[in-house]
Amino acid sequence: MSDRAELSGLLVQFHGELLDFVRRHAGRLLRYETEDDLIQEVHVRALQQGGRYRHKGREPFLAWIHTVARSVLADRHAHWAALRRRPAGLLRLTLGGTESGVALDPAVSATGPSTFAARREMLSLAVKALSLLPKADRDLVRWRSEDVPLTEQASQLGLSYAAADSASRRALERYRKSFRLLSGR
Repeated sequence: MSDRAELSGLLVQFHGELLDFVRRHAGRLLRYETEDDLIQEVHVRALQQGGRYRHKGREPFLAWIHTVARSVLADRHAHWAALRRRPAGLLRLTLGGTESGVALDPAVSATGPSTFAARREMLSLAVKALSLLPKADRDLVRWRSEDVPLTEQASQLGLSYAAADSASRRALERYRKSFRLLSGR
């Protein structure tokens, strides 16, 4: 049996223990992502790193997979925290109805508790809408909100400029639809 096949079998065998670990350690991350998505990400990373793993029993395996899971959870927490720190670009995309995706919020210059509460609620909905998208779409929308040049996006995805532009537009439209569904607009 190959090392990869053995590792795959171990991941299936210890799925319950990993699920319990994710439930205990994911915390607020579960507001944005499902347990199954997080476990799948742990499995992918474990298989990517699997060439370095040598099975030595139950306890060493659980310690190793928990280390991989901690790394995934930390990365996902950092991802969502970054979105919360830079909400303007993400919210700008939800409000946009123009070709560029940019539209002005009528309350941009307003201040006060109700305005801040409304913006917090919109940000929460925007982050949830983003979390509903497949990973590739999430990346495209995030890159768009961060004004990453389309040539760089195309390079990252291994696509032509035109294909990346098309994929970005489709991802942005799916994001806006998700936002509208969540916000009831």
